[in-house]
Formats: sequence, structure tokens, C-alpha cells
Amino acid sequence: MTRKAKIIATLGNSTEELLEEIVANGADAVLVDTYYGSPEECVSRINKIKELREKLDKNTAIIYDLDHIYAESKYKLIKIEEDNVHFACQNDVDFVACPFVSNLDEIKKVKSILQANEKKDIRLIVKIDCKEAYENIDEIIQFADSIMINRDELGMELPYQDLPCIQKEIIRKANTAIKEVILTTQMLHSMIYNPRPTRAEVSDVANAVIDGVDAIMLIEETAIGSYPKEALETVDKIITYIETQDKVKGNRSSDHKNRQMDIAHAISLSTKYLLDSVDVNNIVTYTKSGTTAKFIARYRPKVQILAVVPSKEKARKLALTRGVTTFIEEKTLSMEEILSLAPKFAKESGLAKEGDLILITAGQPDLGKDNVPPTDFVNIRQV
Repeated sequence: MTRKAKIIATLGNSTEELLEEIVANGADAVLVDTYYGSPEECVSRINKIKELREKLDKNTAIIYDLDHIYAESKYKLIKIEEDNVHFACQNDVDFVACPFVSNLDEIKKVKSILQANEKKDIRLIVKIDCKEAYENIDEIIQFADSIMINRDELGMELPYQDLPCIQKEIIRKANTAIKEVILTTQMLHSMIYNPRPTRAEVSDVANAVIDGVDAIMLIEETAIGSYPKEALETVDKIITYIETQDKVKGNRSSDHKNRQMDIAHAISLSTKYLLDSVDVNNIVTYTKSGTTAKFIARYRPKVQILAVVPSKEKARKLALTRGVTTFIEEKTLSMEEILSLAPKFAKESGLAKEGDLILITAGQPDLGKDNVPPTDFVNIRQV
């Protein structure tokens, strides 16, 4: 079974000898943070991950954490040091994570720097780690590309008894807005020192998956812990098991009822209802930007989504999206080619075998040289 919820590993001294294994088997994305190494060490780690993902033909995303770099006060963002955002651009990472955001001005400033460096494809993850961020959560979700719930710092400013409900609220709002939501801080904290998690930690990870997070991020467990490999294996095992249970099968969202939606949303929603009626093994969607795959993932289908994208760069932008696996096809495909090649793509990806049914959909494919207007469709075929 292919795991749907994603895993992010924070790199540090404990991962130096495990990088190849992390890329090959452990994590969908890695986080690089100067809190766990000098700028030179961060560059070395970024370059090593890039080499390994090419060598192993993986689409492991790289997140650069601006935390502890431009925050002059640990719990208040005084200013953004532009040099640190430029550093992310120069090293061509896939995501940047921005901490202690209290309003939209900081988000807009980071995005403007990325755009000025012609790196608008670098996605912005906003950390919800202070009271002001939570109070402005609706606006932040609207402008951020992804959301990260950092419970450690958030718990410093809000009553600890409020955190479980706040966590669930943010996850729900991010799911509804089709924004990836990452949960982090002390997920398997005891595994910094011990090879096994506590029962409470197992329940914490499991409940996060049930609530709808896209990704679980380990920090100290992998960066400085004594058992980074075991921690990654543990979170993988918990997620893989819990996703087989009825509590997390299928979509729980009903906010689509009684509201108008565009064609792409309607097509994505229709895949959910088809899956309820037809026994298909996976969804294949052809998407140039990744948007259609995200729309479908929003409804948490019970099967894996195979997003056929035109480049590795686009594939890495889906590394945090729950339930999405990627396949690279650089050629622009017509509708007829999509329908004929989708079974082959599903089979080569290991998501379907001979005789299986697959559901094929595309948001708005470019249908070739004749500038034929885009078409949205859903089709079921046998592998």
C-alpha cells in the first residue's frame, strides 16, 4: 500500500549518514534549517539532496526554513532579512517556511522577493506559531501556499487546553481552502532518546492523519535525535496502518453542498461520487500545474491519485499534497493520448496492474497545436 499522508524530515547532524536512505525510502520532503547547521552546511545538504534525488529518480522536495535567521526575537518577527530569502532563491529550493507571521504584509514581502528573483515557483509555507497568526488565520490561508502548525511556539502564547481545538480548526480551514497543512513539533519527541515512541505519541500522529493533515514533520527526532531512522520508520508505519481504517477512508467534507463551483472543482468532486459507485484502483489526472490533482485530493478519495505532470519541478510542488503520487511526462498530450497512455502510466507507477480499473481525469489539458479549446472530462478504463 502506498502511504497517502506525507512525511518531512528535518536535516541535521543525525541525518548526515542517512541522506541516501531518507531520499530513497524515508521522506517525501526534507527541511533545511540553519538552527541545525551553518549556512555552509545547509548548502552542502541542499546540494547532496539534489544529487541523490537525481541518482535515485526521486522527487524529494526541499524546504528552506527562514526560522532562526531573520527573527530577531524568537516569538516576534521584527523584520525579514532579504538576504536570507535571496539565499533560498540562489539555492533553488522548492519551498520556504516563514515563521512568526502576524499579518499579510510579511507574506507579500516574501512573495515579492521571490518574484523579483524570478523564483515565483518557490512556494511559501506560513507557520502558524504565534497568537497573531492564529487570529488572522483566514487571511493567511488565503495568501499562503501551504500552512504549517507549529504547536511548540503557538502553545507559548495560547492556553494549552485550547491547542487541540485550534489544531483541528486550522486543519479543517486549510483543507477547505485546498492548501496543504503540515503538523509539527514533538510528534515523536521521546524518540530523540529512545528507539520506541510512547503510546500518546502514536495516538497524536494517528489523530492528525484522521483529522486530515497533508504531512507530518519531524524536527529534533531526525535532526539531532539518536534514532532518526527508527523515527521515520515509526511515523511511516503509523500513517500506513491508520489509512487502512474506516475513520480515514474517503471524504468527510460536505462544504461543497448547495454552492456554485467552477468546472474544474465540479469534475474533481465528481470523481468522489464515481469512486463510491465503481471499484477503481487509482485516479490518473493529467495536470500541467498540479492544480487538478490538488482539487481531487481535497476530497480525500479512498484511492491514490497519480498526477501526470510535465517536469520534476512540478512534481516536487506536489510533494506535500496528501494522496498524490507523480509521474513525469514532458510531452504535451492530447485527450486521446491521455486516455490511451493513462493505463500505462498507472501500471509503471505500481498503482495498478493488468485488469484493474482506473479513473482518468484532466482539468484543462492543452489539446495540441491547433489551439483546440480545453476540455474537462472523466473516463474509466481498464489497465
